[in-house]
Amino acid sequence: GGGLIGGNLGSSLTRQQRRLGLEAEYKALENTPAGQDVTWKDASSGRSGSVRAAQPYRVGSQDCRQYIHTLEMGGASQEARGTACRNENGSWTLLS
Repeated sequence: GGGLIGGNLGSSLTRQQRRLGLEAEYKALENTPAGQDVTWKDASSGRSGSVRAAQPYRVGSQDCRQYIHTLEMGGASQEARGTACRNENGSWTLLS
């Protein structure tokens, strides 16, 4: 999926910036301790973001985590919140 960055939050980003943001979301969900930021930055534009995941919890047989993705663009910040659960194949699905 496109994560939070694939939705309205990332609508004004380039494909490269969305990829950087999505990689940060995956890293935060997959193996970053709760409350720690995973940051990304596009060197050519200066746009950047950070992803912070909460403590994992189980729903049935799935591991899920709530997370926040904050985007910094030209001195302004935007934030999106979501919850993702891990699929059997190891990928993460954003819950709507």
